Amino acid sequence: MPHKLNSDRTAAVSLDAVWLPIDEYTPRGVKLMLISRAAGVAQIGLHQRTDSHYTHWHPLPKFFKDTIKEAV
Repeated sequence: MPHKLNSDRTAAVSLDAVWLPIDEYTPRGVKLMLISRAAGVAQIGLHQRTDSHYTHWHPLPKFFKDTIKEAV
């Protein structure tokens, strides 16, 4: 995934992944990355229809199959 540092050099930012606005198609009751645009702090959590704090979401990333190692 291509990325760059933001102008303050405090965060790595994806060049091709974007936050999706929360709307009627947002998955509910499953793990998502959630953010309030005003607060600017992302977290992993569940989004319910009654939530009004979060403004955007993104699905969780997955591992490439060749990088998964067996648990010992």
